[in-house]
Amino acid sequence: MSPFSNGLSAHRNRSFPRLSLSPFWSGLLGIIGLLPGTYFMLTILVRILFGSTTLYYTISPSFLQSPFGVFAWHKAQLILCGVVLSVLLNALTTLQFRLLKGKKGPEVEVSFRKYWLNTAVVLQGSLLLLTLLAYTLIQHIRY
Repeated sequence: MSPFSNGLSAHRNRSFPRLSLSPFWSGLLGIIGLLPGTYFMLTILVRILFGSTTLYYTISPSFLQSPFGVFAWHKAQLILCGVVLSVLLNALTTLQFRLLKGKKGPEVEVSFRKYWLNTAVVLQGSLLLLTLLAYTLIQHIRY
């Protein structure tokens, strides 16, 4: 052991690098990913409450009114995939998975880290995703 180490350097050097972002940056990226879906829902509310269709029709044709390829870049994919990626990124930040040695084989331990921003993004993103999926289902039945 060198005279400059405090004995914790072996503990800090992990064999696997940490693949997640810091909680702040994943929360910020999650909020940015929720913006297109939130804007779309606000345009629907403006259309329902005030009857203004201008904002709605600038983004609405991206949902089910025009065919598009699966791998083509489209507004609908930005709206839905942004929400899905935000939820997944922040869920992986708040949940910690550990592989432990069990009696019969490896076991997975799941623990919850208390990051309020990431938890809020996961909750709001999942509610927004459910609302967008309900809208998509209604539009699909309607047309």
